Amino acid sequence: MKKLKGLLVALIMLCSTSVFAKDFDWSQCWCNYGGGIEKGDMIVDVAVGLNDEFFRPFGQNSAWSLPYMEAAFDVALPIWKLPFSWGGFYGLNIGYANGNGWNYSLFSMNFGGQVKYHVLLPVDNLDVYAGIRLGAKISIGETKYVNYSFKDPSGSGFYFSTFLGAHYYLNKNFGFVAEFGYPVWLKAGISLKF
Repeated sequence: MKKLKGLLVALIMLCSTSVFAKDFDWSQCWCNYGGGIEKGDMIVDVAVGLNDEFFRPFGQNSAWSLPYMEAAFDVALPIWKLPFSWGGFYGLNIGYANGNGWNYSLFSMNFGGQVKYHVLLPVDNLDVYAGIRLGAKISIGETKYVNYSFKDPSGSGFYFSTFLGAHYYLNKNFGFVAEFGYPVWLKAGISLKF
């Protein structure tokens, strides 16, 4: 909840200078894309982040993982006046944990479709959105205990994610992306727009 409050405060501070600098029609913010995105544009995001797997760096049962990696694409296709984008994603997580004579290694990937609802704010080049991802998660873990090891695919199944995010474009085609959500808490990377 603190992260969400921090995001809202940052957005208000970011918007406050632009709100007083020029007129902005707030009645149209819900039906327009931000960041210069137009109907038919393709958006490709490549990002790394922190998720809920393997985040115990200290203690008797420690764990580590490479940063969660994700590639996603969207196409801006509105429904009526509502600025939606539709696309897909592929995420990858690799990690390792140990404690009391056992070791556990994990390779998991998730993939599927996503939809985002965009909102126009009075900051040039800023696109703010909320979205969901639905798909599948394939997780293959290997547990080793002394001289015994076995594969554990128990983490496989349905994948669901919710998030709030923003693109900030430095020019017509290149920018940055940041997202907050669950199960990926924080993610940041680059964004390309075609």
